Formats: sequence, C-alpha cells, structure tokens
Amino acid sequence: MRFWVMGMTAGLALLLLASPAKAQVAWDGPLMVAPNSPAGWGVYLVDPGPGPGDGIGVLSTWRGSTAPAGLGYRLGLAEGRGGGLSLYGGVDVSGYLVRHSNDFPLDVLWVGGAGLGVGDDVLLSFPLGASIGRDFEADGVWFNPYLTPRVVLDAWFGSGRQSDDLDLGVAVDLGLDMAFDPGWAIRFAGSLGDRRGLAIGMSFRVR
Repeated sequence: MRFWVMGMTAGLALLLLASPAKAQVAWDGPLMVAPNSPAGWGVYLVDPGPGPGDGIGVLSTWRGSTAPAGLGYRLGLAEGRGGGLSLYGGVDVSGYLVRHSNDFPLDVLWVGGAGLGVGDDVLLSFPLGASIGRDFEADGVWFNPYLTPRVVLDAWFGSGRQSDDLDLGVAVDLGLDMAFDPGWAIRFAGSLGDRRGLAIGMSFRVR
C-alpha cells in the first residue's frame, strides 16, 4: 500500500513540473479528519474553491493503523483561481477527547495540522479545532457522519499579493463516510466558512 502512496506522490510532483504554477489552494479544504474514519490510502476528486466550479483536482491521503487518532498525510494537485495549477499538501494530527458512552452519544477528536499550497504565491495554513461524529451500521451499511469546526491561521507569501499577510479564519467541514464492505469506504466532505471546498472519493481501509 505504501508503494501506491509513493507512486501517487511522484506522479503529482511530475505534473507540477510539467505545468506552470499560477495559483494556490488551501490544503485543508476539506480537512477530512473524523472520529472513526478508516485508516489506509485514499484517492479523491476535489473542487478546492473558493467557489463551486472554480477548479478541479486530485488528492491522495494516507492514515496509519492508529486512525483516526495519530498522523495523517496528504498531497494534491488542483486548478486554482485563474486556471493555474497549485500543488498542496500537509500533515494533520489528532487524538480523542471523548469517546461515546451511555452519558454522551458522540465521539470527539481534537485535530490540528500544518500544510501549504504553492502556486503564484505560497499559502501556509495551520488549522486547529475539533471533529465531532458517531459511526453506526444500518442494514449492513456502515455510516460515519461528522462535523469539524476549526480556526485556521493563514500566512501568505509572494509577489501575487500587495504584501505578505496573516489571516485568522473559521471553517467547518460536513462529512460522511460510508462502507458496504470492510475493505473500503466512500468518503464525501464539504467545507464552509473561510474554506470552500468539496471532495469525494474512496479510502481503502487497513485492518
């Protein structure tokens, strides 16, 4: 499985070198970290925003066997604002704050991370927040809906802006994981607020 991740990473890097980078996207829109999300390798079709239809791209993710807690990695290539390509990637880290019980029906993770998007400018982003959800099974189908509110510190660098800048924003992910078989899951997430992105794809689960 790790060889697939390495191959995807190399392919995305070659695509970047073959095309001029004229825009950048945020690496965490959507963040796609949820309580009970599957471990393994994921491949997604993304619309990174800032508005619907502004661009399209691909995203590859990897989470180890400790998922959803622990480290996650991602690398993507997307068309940003103005039609230019942006390479983006990051690392997230998370851990359980609360596990569901008879007294509290939801699972809650703390989640943070660091990453960047590289195009005409460089955008460094540092999200910190919580992910709230609960998985369940109905008629043999596994569902994992979740909500991820967070604050995000953005640092912009480059000649495309009048000056370097720091921005503090707020974003929320709405997501759903769904599986008919324990070996893989369909994942969907969308970001609202200061992140406007959509992602849909598959994650190949690791037992």
